[in-house]
Amino acid sequence: MEDHDDLKSRFEALSKGAYFEVLVPRSSDFDALTVLRDGSPEELAKAPTRRNLFFDERARVQLVLKTPIREHEVRNLLRSLQIVLAAHATDAVPQGSSNAASASGKHDFTSVTIAAGEGAEVLEVGEQTYVVWKPTLHIPWPPARLQRPAIYFTANLLIIPETTASSDKAENDYLTAYEPLPANVLEPLNFDPAFRGKKIYLSEDRITKTAPKGIRTTLKDHVVKPVRGASKRAFPTMPALFTRMKYATTPDSTIASLHIESSQAIAGIFVMKSISLHASGPADAPRDITNRADASSTLLTANSAIQDLTGMTFPMQMQAGDETVLLYRLGSKTVNIAPPDPTSLSVTIQATATLEQGSQIDLDITWQSQVSSGESTQEPTYKWSREPNVSLPHEARLLTQSIPAPASFNGPSKPAGVDSGVTFFFTAPATAHQGQDMQLKIKCINKCSRSRRFAVLPLRHQEFQAIRQALPSSDNAEIVARNFNAPLLGRQKAADVFCDTPEVRIGPMPSGACFETEMNFRVLTSGVLDFGIVRILDLDSRQTVDVSQLPDVISLEAIEGEEPYLPRSTVPRRKDKITKQMEAASQQWRRETAEWVEQKAGRTGDHKSS
Repeated sequence: MEDHDDLKSRFEALSKGAYFEVLVPRSSDFDALTVLRDGSPEELAKAPTRRNLFFDERARVQLVLKTPIREHEVRNLLRSLQIVLAAHATDAVPQGSSNAASASGKHDFTSVTIAAGEGAEVLEVGEQTYVVWKPTLHIPWPPARLQRPAIYFTANLLIIPETTASSDKAENDYLTAYEPLPANVLEPLNFDPAFRGKKIYLSEDRITKTAPKGIRTTLKDHVVKPVRGASKRAFPTMPALFTRMKYATTPDSTIASLHIESSQAIAGIFVMKSISLHASGPADAPRDITNRADASSTLLTANSAIQDLTGMTFPMQMQAGDETVLLYRLGSKTVNIAPPDPTSLSVTIQATATLEQGSQIDLDITWQSQVSSGESTQEPTYKWSREPNVSLPHEARLLTQSIPAPASFNGPSKPAGVDSGVTFFFTAPATAHQGQDMQLKIKCINKCSRSRRFAVLPLRHQEFQAIRQALPSSDNAEIVARNFNAPLLGRQKAADVFCDTPEVRIGPMPSGACFETEMNFRVLTSGVLDFGIVRILDLDSRQTVDVSQLPDVISLEAIEGEEPYLPRSTVPRRKDKITKQMEAASQQWRRETAEWVEQKAGRTGDHKSS
């Protein structure tokens, strides 16, 4: 070990007249050493810098040290020095080339220590010696919430603490005497019988705020003043990728959907290199799956605990504003949905972004999500309306007795009566075609102790008819809308479907019986169909339930050349003598009507010509 006083004097000679600069170049091909070799050190200050930074980015920083001592002395001294590179977040963006350290609301949130002798490039230009380092620093999200986050960098060149340690160095390897160990902040949960005796531990060090190494803790013990440098400005920082995880429960597994959305404020191309998932739980061994350019996207573990359902190939390209959804199946062996055994899912995304301004950034996103079962296993429950006090006509009662429906849910609908013993199931095909008919199947199970009978009616068509009858004439409606700057009440949104089944009767059903029927709909538009509201009427008590949570059906464009599907009637078609007579009478009526229309058109034409 070299003498401490000699090392101190040599470092003071290096510090005297030294200049330490932190560069964040805009172009990824910029090399400060090449600029110095061309004999133009003043061009370093004119190099274009980044406009902004991104969270989860591995920032490429170049450090340039200028000192008056000779090259060989610098090389010998670098082995005893280290660099502390830190990033600081502010809540205000300094204007122009003002001092970044003067920005208010400074937060120290990440730093890295680099051995000065590793990766250093030394070059002597004239009477000055330059040293260039090219480290990278990962920029996480700051611990504090900032309105306008901006990040600037600082660098400190100092003597390695081990080389200045005294003979008491061995004592520093032990813990401080009478210093208590970190407390377990979740210790009260160990006595909760709901956790079944599981040991739950969370150190208080995980939730207390800590400062990065070297800025205030390491430097304060050094007698020799370090060489400090900082970036000339603070860079506005924004997220480049937005990620979120959603979960849906199936009977034998959990489906996890990873949503990746690129920021619309970034002009450039994103390339996803790899996406890794790692599931772990207290009672199971860790399971993981990785999607990357050199691996199959259907890579599974030994017990198929995590399975990729999307089958995307990597690398995957995205434009600004694009959203990609990846689906994964989490097996029941890995994911335990019971509350005592929560399971976490770690996601790691490695990507690059090529910006139009000439920068190429590397993104490394790592975050953890808690697997939740959601509420998909719960069936929606409805309540019957009040019993009518006055005997109203059947049609009026349907329009006046309605209750607001709960939030949307795709699945079986269960209207709960007094004994909660009636269950309705509504099912429909996943897709349909425009211009054709489709059926909404209804299944009713009576678990009551008495017989029940119901009527099921589509409410959307009847509501529109009532609104049209209550509205004034078209001219008056337009005048009122123009004077009060309001939309026309009579211009309702066109219906997606038309129900040609005005009413479906169910029952009488004895206790424990099941009844199945269907309603026929004509598809009028394409897209996700809105069936409106289906009203269930109890024919005995005259109570109603309005069901709005109907299955989701996607309507496709009409198929060219295919004949429209003929609707099926709920009553079986007979081929007896009466039916044949009715068909013959209908054909005769159509023929006579067509002849009358032709004669009427001919008379009108003769009158105009005369």
